[in-house]
Amino acid sequence: MGQSKKNSKLDSYISRKEIYEIKYNPEKWIRTESSDWDVQFHDKYNLVNVYFIEYDYFITDKKLKGTIEDEYKEFGKIKNLKISKKKINNLTVNYFECELDYNDILYKYQGFIYNGKGGSIQMQFGAQAEAIEQNQDIIDELNNGISIIN
Repeated sequence: MGQSKKNSKLDSYISRKEIYEIKYNPEKWIRTESSDWDVQFHDKYNLVNVYFIEYDYFITDKKLKGTIEDEYKEFGKIKNLKISKKKINNLTVNYFECELDYNDILYKYQGFIYNGKGGSIQMQFGAQAEAIEQNQDIIDELNNGISIIN
């Protein structure tokens, strides 16, 4: 599966196909193994969860909305789904944001899907609305830590 290497301030995760690297600050993000995703992270307070996966196929723009909605259907219907093109490092991704009311608690999700060499990748952040808003800076920092390995 993935590998990890240590730097002075940053750790990195190398995707299982060795196409992508995610650099992250271990003082802000804790990496955990996952059975459903390739790798998971959570912030040091365990409020924000991050999921990363490489798919062995491409998710087309036409199937984007349905793919995102399917991921949350067991928890309820997502609301206010917004999808836009966004540049993260040298990747032009389909960035999404949405809300989900689950057990009378408002959750917010955001992340991206990118079609590249080897298929698609997805990175997704989820938490209660307040946690997303208060941690947007470290979310952006982790997003900006992803790059293609040359």
